[in-house]
Amino acid sequence: MAQELKTYRGNCHCAAYVYEIKLPEVTELTECNCSICYKKAGLWSLVKRENLRFVKGDPDTLTNYTFGKKTFNHKFCPNCGIQLLVVGYLEPPKPGEEKEPLTGLNVRTFQHGQGVDVWKLEKKPLDGKSWPPLYEPAKYTGTEPKAEIEGGKLYTGSCHCGAVKVALKSKPLDKASTERISECNCSICGRIGAVWVYPKKEQVEIEGAENLAIYLFATKVFGKSFCKICGVQVHNVMQPTTEEQFSQMPKENADFIRGAIHIQPVNLRVFDDLDVHDLNVGQIDGYNFIKPLYVEP
Repeated sequence: MAQELKTYRGNCHCAAYVYEIKLPEVTELTECNCSICYKKAGLWSLVKRENLRFVKGDPDTLTNYTFGKKTFNHKFCPNCGIQLLVVGYLEPPKPGEEKEPLTGLNVRTFQHGQGVDVWKLEKKPLDGKSWPPLYEPAKYTGTEPKAEIEGGKLYTGSCHCGAVKVALKSKPLDKASTERISECNCSICGRIGAVWVYPKKEQVEIEGAENLAIYLFATKVFGKSFCKICGVQVHNVMQPTTEEQFSQMPKENADFIRGAIHIQPVNLRVFDDLDVHDLNVGQIDGYNFIKPLYVEP
C-alpha cells in the first residue's frame, strides 16, 4: 500500500522562495557531517522532484555552490543566504546514461506549525565526512584579535570555500566552558542552524569581509552575514543605531540592543578545531518571544 503523503510548506527567510512538498509524515531527519553540511547545519529529507512545487521564486535562480568532485550542488537564496536544496549524485551518470539526481530538501526551512520540530525529531547520522576527497579547510592569515584573555585560546576557521576566514580569541570552549553558547529557533536562526557564542568585538577578527553579504530584516538592527559564494553563515552584524531609532523601539528591545553593542556573536560552526556537538549548547525559544513575530508566507 502506498504511503499517505502530507503537504508541507517552507521557504527561505526573506520569502523570495516558497515551496510545497508532498512527503510521508516527517518523523526523522538525516544529519550529514560532511564539511559543508556541518557548517550549514543542514537537516535533510530526500524527496521526489515531481512532489516539489515552488509557489514563489524560480529554483533555477538560487545561488549554486559546488566543490570537490562537483557531484552535488548546494542551492541557497542569494538574498538571505538560506539553503533550501542539495541536488546531485552519489555516483555520477556514465556517458549516455539517463539518471535522476538525488534531491535533498533542508527541513530547517519548513514553516512552523506543521508538527516538525527539528530539536525533537530523531536525526539519522550520515558519515559524509569520510567521503573522498577529504576537505582541506582554508588557513586564517589575518591579524590576531587584540583581546587579552587569561588562559585564552585562539580558534580559527572559515566559510566552506575559504573566501571568509575568522579568528576568535576565547577561553577554551569545551564541555567545561562557562561561556554562553546557544542555538535559537527564531525564524532566521532556526533556518541557519547556527550555534552562537557571544564574545566582545575585540575578541574577533574577520578576514575577507568584502566577500560577505549582510541580510537585514524586521527591525534591521542585526544583520546576518553569509559568504556570497558558498552561503555559510558567519556572524551577526549590528547596524549603527541612532537615539531617535532607540526612542521609537519598545523599551525591552532598546535595552537589549544597547546591551549588545560591544558584543560580536559568531557562528561556532565555522571553526575548524571545534565540534558543536561536543559543547553544552543552550536552546532559546526565539520564535515565540522575539518581536516583531515572524509571519510565515
